Amino acid sequence: MCVLGGNGFLGRHLVRALLAKGARVVTLSLPGPPLEPHAHLDARTGDLADSAAVRGACAGARVVFLAAGPVGVGGSHARAMTAHTSAVSVVADAAPSGARIVLTSSIVAVGATRRGTALNEESPFPNARLRVQYVRAKRAAEEEALAREAVVVNPGYLFGPDDPGPSVMGELCLQFWRGRVAFPPPGGISCADVRDVAEGHLLAAERGTPGRRYILSGENVRFTALFAALARAGRLRRAVLPSFRPAAPAWAYWCLAAASELGAKLSGKNPVPSFEFVRMFRLCWFVSSERARSELGYAPRPLAETLRDAFEWHAARTRVVPRGLNRVWLRPAV
Repeated sequence: MCVLGGNGFLGRHLVRALLAKGARVVTLSLPGPPLEPHAHLDARTGDLADSAAVRGACAGARVVFLAAGPVGVGGSHARAMTAHTSAVSVVADAAPSGARIVLTSSIVAVGATRRGTALNEESPFPNARLRVQYVRAKRAAEEEALAREAVVVNPGYLFGPDDPGPSVMGELCLQFWRGRVAFPPPGGISCADVRDVAEGHLLAAERGTPGRRYILSGENVRFTALFAALARAGRLRRAVLPSFRPAAPAWAYWCLAAASELGAKLSGKNPVPSFEFVRMFRLCWFVSSERARSELGYAPRPLAETLRDAFEWHAARTRVVPRGLNRVWLRPAV
């Protein structure tokens, strides 16, 4: 087995799941958090733009998991997104004849709506004009993969333990638990446990149909409900307002983004939040995993369990409580 992007948040869980089943695994990843040594693991460092390195990592593999690619919205993240489609082409050309390719796409390639309609694999893509490079890049890479008869999986937004990066959602969790995110955005996301999604990749490799998509997600939640769930997982409570409702209006986030974008031009840092962030999260990225449940046997766990496990993992390694002025918004529950 070959896992491209094996030291990422999803990749390390995928590698662990494969090793647990007795597979021999070769990974190719950019420098990052190291994987735990294992007798059946050959962890290599390299770039997917290097076709020779990709060909060497894929040699002899029956299944190639393409789980690598830049993640993020706005700033330098947006400029890196062309790597998604080019990686699909490199891997498809380098993979051994007859090898199955499983592409890790995203629910952003499925789409979002204002009203929170849950979309599925056959839904018309509603966001072709959305000016977010991450969305466009994931959609383009997925179309290339499907044309080459890869199996495509569309994970929801990933949460869970063993997240040393941390990942995008892991960073959101930490910032929330530290009291640095006061008001939720107006939209929503479909949340998934990284362990369930890793298992879903194995199911897709075994049972999935080439040229077909499979959504691997869990619960669809507005950010107001997600923030309340994060507070429960971290045993925290609001110190000023009774709940996280209503969400901050979109215009407030537009104002924050304008200030961040201006500051980014002066400092050279990525804007937080960016205009792309606001364009994305005024929408609801809600999906249905029914096809994966019925065809693959995918079985996601409850979101509360995922967030509790994520909190316990982070709490054992870093600070996850509000301090100073952040306690104005959020305090430990008593």
